[in-house]
Amino acid sequence: MGIINMHDLPFVTCDLQVSKNNKNHHTIDLSKENHLFLRRGQEFTITLRFHSPTRLHYKQLEGITLTTKTGPNPSKKNGTKNSFPISSLSDNKFWSAKVVDAQQGLWTLSITTPASAIIGNYTLSLKSKKPTSLSQDLGRFMLLFNPWCKDDPVFLHNEGQRQEYVLNEDGIIYMGTESCIQQHPWHFGQFEYEIADVCIKLLDMNPKYQKVPKNEYLNRNDPIYVSRVLGDMISRKDEEDRVAFMVENRRPSYGLISSVPILQKWFQNEFKTVYGHHWVFAAVLCTVLRCLGIPTRLVTNYNSAYDTNRTLQKEIYYDEKGARIHRARSDSIWNFHVWNECWMERRDLSPEYNGWQVLDATAQLKSSEALCVSGPAPMRAIKEGHVDLNYNVDLIFSKLVTDNMVWVRNPKCFSKVLCWARHVGDSISTKSVGSDMQEDLVHHYKYPKGSAEETEVLRIVTQTMLKNHQVKDSKETSLSPATVSISSQNLQMYGEDIHFKVTVANVSWEERDFKMLVGAQPVHDHGFTQAQFWKEEFAFHFKPYEGCNLSIHLDHSSYEACLLDNNLLRITALVKDPTCENDNVALAEQDMTICKPCLSVQAPRVSLQYQPMTAMIHFTNPSEKTLLECVLRASGKGLLHSERQYRCGNVAPRGTLRYPITFTPTQVGPRRLYVQLECSIFRNIIGFHQFEVLPANIQEWSNEHWQVFQKASESTRAVGHMDPVLSLDIQLEESVFYGQDVTIKVQLSNHSKTKKDICLILYAQYVHRNGNFCPNFWKQEHTISLQAHEEKTVFTCIIPSEYGEFQWESNLIRLTGLAKDVTSMISASRHVTLYKPNLCIQMQTEALQYQQITSIISITNPIQETLEDCVLTVSGESLIYRERLYSCKNIDPGSTEAFKIRFAPTQTGPLKFQVRFDCKQFCDVRRSQEVGVLPCTNPFLSG
Repeated sequence: MGIINMHDLPFVTCDLQVSKNNKNHHTIDLSKENHLFLRRGQEFTITLRFHSPTRLHYKQLEGITLTTKTGPNPSKKNGTKNSFPISSLSDNKFWSAKVVDAQQGLWTLSITTPASAIIGNYTLSLKSKKPTSLSQDLGRFMLLFNPWCKDDPVFLHNEGQRQEYVLNEDGIIYMGTESCIQQHPWHFGQFEYEIADVCIKLLDMNPKYQKVPKNEYLNRNDPIYVSRVLGDMISRKDEEDRVAFMVENRRPSYGLISSVPILQKWFQNEFKTVYGHHWVFAAVLCTVLRCLGIPTRLVTNYNSAYDTNRTLQKEIYYDEKGARIHRARSDSIWNFHVWNECWMERRDLSPEYNGWQVLDATAQLKSSEALCVSGPAPMRAIKEGHVDLNYNVDLIFSKLVTDNMVWVRNPKCFSKVLCWARHVGDSISTKSVGSDMQEDLVHHYKYPKGSAEETEVLRIVTQTMLKNHQVKDSKETSLSPATVSISSQNLQMYGEDIHFKVTVANVSWEERDFKMLVGAQPVHDHGFTQAQFWKEEFAFHFKPYEGCNLSIHLDHSSYEACLLDNNLLRITALVKDPTCENDNVALAEQDMTICKPCLSVQAPRVSLQYQPMTAMIHFTNPSEKTLLECVLRASGKGLLHSERQYRCGNVAPRGTLRYPITFTPTQVGPRRLYVQLECSIFRNIIGFHQFEVLPANIQEWSNEHWQVFQKASESTRAVGHMDPVLSLDIQLEESVFYGQDVTIKVQLSNHSKTKKDICLILYAQYVHRNGNFCPNFWKQEHTISLQAHEEKTVFTCIIPSEYGEFQWESNLIRLTGLAKDVTSMISASRHVTLYKPNLCIQMQTEALQYQQITSIISITNPIQETLEDCVLTVSGESLIYRERLYSCKNIDPGSTEAFKIRFAPTQTGPLKFQVRFDCKQFCDVRRSQEVGVLPCTNPFLSG
């Protein structure tokens, strides 16, 4: 056996207190194992246990230092290696450590990280010089940005916004069109397994970091740099001509509902891209930025101009039949475009540009030396037209403010025409804080149309962006003798015929013949159209200023086979004078969304952790064809371990699919169940259901948990359920005199055919006059075994000492009962009014020591009988020498009696005068009043 050297043994054991620190740093969901995630600028605690023969004492602090290291080549010079002593003080601007508790061989240290620290992986080690020079690794942690720290550039002052934009793992992507906005649910999953490691790997894969890692790593303390690099890495595959790939529409991005499998596949498959639409880029970037601690949200800009080359003009082309044609990749107006907004302080600009920054991960520029991502561009700069600021404010501005020039092909050339104009950037949507409601952000990006502010912004932009650009002469525009417009319902249901109306009129002074071509094309979200699949021609002869309305019918069988994943059609109407080949053209167009059938997910709004629950899936087939091989896919973090598939067979024409999905929630908090349907006709039919999972142990419920459960129970009772397994009934008196027991009778029934072991929880809480609930003041738990179809009754009561100590405005108490077993849960509630006399104390709030005080006590009888045997008791330390009792006369119904009591304080400071009233009907009704007593220089002075 060899000799063991003491220097080879650890002289200290370190407990990083992972669970406690991660909870305090809002990273508890990131740590599925023993991994520490910290937010910079915030202290964390560790515990050190020193072993024999090394015995360190508090006075030997100067002999111990801690060291943190990060990056490829840690050094003190560039700040990636920091050594700092353990002291009795801490410093919020630098790495520091202090002892907060010291016992024999056991120290608890509080370590503070600077708010400007580099984010990433760190090692922590300890070095001791006394009694011998020893060093030891203590552990590792990952440091993140901190929206809770005022000194961090990403600080967000509103807690509700921090919960939404940093901690919320589920969101909504708004899609569709401006006139038919559609929700697409998305699971960001920033706290899922491996996502934090993916974020760091994305930074490491940056080509600039690969070339000069030492220099690039130092920029990782800056959220501007980090967001730009991550945005560039998310869309770097754009260099492989992703736009053409999108036109071909090969990848069904509408079927994607989560960033997690995208990032995990990228991470596991040697960093090859696996996605390809702009909303996916934005959603994935949102996941990564939220994971690292940068507040981020998704924003949808409807009718978004793409690649205007900073001219604020977009040329749109049609052929002689009114079909949209494309001469270049950039001549499109996207129906919607999704980007991100990140919250940060812009320390590189003036303070007015702090706040939300636009970051567009969909590449628009291609350059080997420049990042492909646009932003972060201050929203304030976009609104004010300050397009010369960092970063790419001009590119973002052009997506929101662009004029359209429409050209129609004729036999000789293209003619510019006046027609319906698609207004760019007039609808901008994001998910509201704390709900799935849509929030319009247009007023944050633009001033109102026609306002003086808008005119000034356009003047500034013209001088800055367009000083070298020559606008084409507007005289080239053709004035048509005809006008045309299209009107219809923007929302059309799949399987139904499309009906729309075209209005044509002659606006000239002479009779004319007109030819109208009406056609329909499928259109991609990015504005590119496919060939016309349907068209009709019409001829008109109009007198001067004559017109007509034409009702047109498009059979559903004509468009079903042509629909793209987005189910979007563009209807165009082209009117021209057949006698004139080159001019006199009028054009109108309208986009119509053919809505997919709804996939309904019905489930309770509240569930218990580890208790099985069932969601019922409903789907009605709107087609006249049988849906073959229907498959449901269900997923949800904390609900299902992995995605589940359910084969549901076929659904007959106009038939309904009903399928139950049973699962067991394992994680507490707000959860979302996602369900997708695939079949022979439909793809990417998505439904979701949001609900709250409460802790399995009801004794651990907070007041917020109880309120969530109460609201859900009331909603469930309003809807109603057939054949409940359990029933619960609470009986009590509607009114009780104050001082009496509140007697409760609970009747519990088992309607099932099996025995059930029931946990019955009863609790009571006061109710304010405004309807709000106070915290629970009384709670009981009972365990009851019920045989099949058995009924039992539980009797209990709330005694006066349990309800008499709380001061509340109303006399109303709510009693709630909750009964649950392994598979069922039900609740019921009743209200009881506690009648008590109204005591009122009128007296001065300040007095001098030894000066007499007069107090007037009034008592009002609230009931319809005379109060008898009334006794008033007054007391107060240093106010009244002994407790005084006053016998009062009877008080008639509704009457008020007043009593005058005098006393003199003997001590100074805040003193409390106390009153208690008892009678035949009531007992121990209390009231108190505080008086501030000042010292008196003459102790013989009387009041």
